[in-house]
Amino acid sequence: MNIRIAIITLVAALSLSLTSAAQSLAPDTVPHRKKVALVLSGGGAYGAAHVGALKVLEEIGMPVDMVVGTSMGSIVGALYSVGYDSNDITSMFRQMDWGELFLDSEDARHLTLRDRDEKNTYIYKRDFYVGGNVDPQPGGLLRGENIDKTFEQLLYGYTDSINFLTDMPRQFACVATDLLTDEEVVLTDGSLVKSVRASMSIPGVFTTVHIGDWQLVDGGAKNNFAADVARRLGADIVIGVKYDRQLDTIRNYRRIIDVLERTGGSDVSRRSRANEKYCDLVIKVPVRGFTSGSFTARALDSLMTRGEKSARAKIDELRALKALAVPDTARNYSLHLRDLGSALRSAGETAGLIYDHLPGTIVAGAGLRFDSNEIFAAQLGARYFIPGKGAKELDLALRLGLRSTLRIAFELQPAPFKRMGVSYQFGYNYSTIYTRGKRSNNLSYLHQRADLKLFSLDAVNFYFEIGLGWDHYHHFKELWNEHSEIDFTTNEHYFNYHARLRYDSENNYYFPTRGVRAEASYEYCTDNFGTWKGHSGFSDLAAMCRVTIPLSATTHLRPQLQGRFLFGSDLPIMVGNVVGGISGVKHLPQQMPMPGLAHVEFFDNAFVSATLRLQQRLTGRHYLLLEGGVAEQSEEVKKLFDQKPFWGAHVGYFYNLGIAGPLGATIGWNSYSKRVGFLISLGFQF
Repeated sequence: MNIRIAIITLVAALSLSLTSAAQSLAPDTVPHRKKVALVLSGGGAYGAAHVGALKVLEEIGMPVDMVVGTSMGSIVGALYSVGYDSNDITSMFRQMDWGELFLDSEDARHLTLRDRDEKNTYIYKRDFYVGGNVDPQPGGLLRGENIDKTFEQLLYGYTDSINFLTDMPRQFACVATDLLTDEEVVLTDGSLVKSVRASMSIPGVFTTVHIGDWQLVDGGAKNNFAADVARRLGADIVIGVKYDRQLDTIRNYRRIIDVLERTGGSDVSRRSRANEKYCDLVIKVPVRGFTSGSFTARALDSLMTRGEKSARAKIDELRALKALAVPDTARNYSLHLRDLGSALRSAGETAGLIYDHLPGTIVAGAGLRFDSNEIFAAQLGARYFIPGKGAKELDLALRLGLRSTLRIAFELQPAPFKRMGVSYQFGYNYSTIYTRGKRSNNLSYLHQRADLKLFSLDAVNFYFEIGLGWDHYHHFKELWNEHSEIDFTTNEHYFNYHARLRYDSENNYYFPTRGVRAEASYEYCTDNFGTWKGHSGFSDLAAMCRVTIPLSATTHLRPQLQGRFLFGSDLPIMVGNVVGGISGVKHLPQQMPMPGLAHVEFFDNAFVSATLRLQQRLTGRHYLLLEGGVAEQSEEVKKLFDQKPFWGAHVGYFYNLGIAGPLGATIGWNSYSKRVGFLISLGFQF
């Protein structure tokens, strides 16, 4: 009982202290003092300049009572108004992955493994409702889900419906545009996250935001520098921060973004200039050399520096305005009320949520890939969540390239995370097979596969399945030379009983910084559900495990063990061990990558490999990868280590394009084929 009373007393004391701190900046705590408003313009990446200006205002102790923002200015303004200081916001700008923030790329930690595979396949996904008049993505390509999630974390404590003028440490307002009336809307209450999201919703890019009867998009479409709003809300002194593009008559407008910025907002620019008359001081920040889309680390740092420099150039006028505002010398007007570290840790915690979709919804996606082996590959996919009793879905996927497939599947979900269903896949594959590094076969065939999933468990980080399968191969006329050691049968088929297990806690498929990925599978195969060619069936056992070990914030090691073992006689060639591909790209389902071995080769029935990768993040999204490995093969497991092992290694450079996948090149060598392998690739592997 005493513990409970102590906890209640502590919570009450903290609440009172926060309330007192929030009220300490209220303009009416000192009689007759003037209310100071800070107006922050929109402009995408140009908004980084606001952060530099805030640093100077804090240094001189400027008593900022109200912030009015538009678009990116509303983001900076909301963060400042809830109590973050300029150093915190600077850290946010530097640590934020802006590419991920502005896209609908779900956090992999909250997805099932199946959804993670789709995340690592499709560049773009969109939801549609079937047979309804409601579009789940009205008016825009992107839903802005990551923006909502991020700012719900950063603005914690102010995510309920509140009054921005009375319930926040600093008064706040932001400007949006109502599509229905074509008028500006000044948001001063409701959901802070939703209001900021509305103010920065670029028309046609982000979905519109519905608040009451309004259908809102970016406030920059009407009032990009809302100094007049600050006056209407009762500000006595108005300080404005806006960007200055310093347009000149000799500039050659060749880039699309330059043309749009120059011509798309002439009326808005005129109003922005006209609104300067409502300001007591305007800090104009030169942004020449950058665009509103310059969200690179270097560009943001430069813009923040320019904002600070421009504010320092006006420091005498700022100090004069501070004197007119009659600040209370007993109060700290740059009071730091927020804990950025706590917010970032909270944002990094796994919520354990799964992204669900409403019945009657189609989720469609498109993926693209280019590499020096396959040249081009594309995949289109759609999942239809069937309305009615019970959770049901119909999946369709079409892959185009040298390996082209069409897959259709139907699944039931009788309970959360549990699935059962059927699938059928038809495909054409063209692959070049090598023997000891020399081209030996041009392999082309049709492949049919059917699966009956009797039971599966698909949860966060874990997947398990048992079922039945059928495979059929029809080989066309093969081309081979004297190096070929492969004998093909025109038609071959087999049935299998299988069990598959997968665990994956990696935070990124291509450049993980933590986590474990492990897979294991077993198949027993026959040609009549009982025997194979008149004797016992053959078996396929495969396993893989890799672990990411951090050495520093930018350096990581990833050891990996992998093996596959075939047991039985008269095995069909298409179940044989296939090894090669220095980037992990698969030409055949059972293919296992090997550092330095760029081409695909058939190996003996027992194969194991051990590899070690060093991953070094150079800066930003730039990565250097060094990987080496050794491998053993044999026709029998008991003789696996009787032969001399072979080894391989490669080095690669990659730039992480985020939602579009990695762009990079690898070059390697191996002692098996004694040849150099080289690969250039762009996009996800699928």
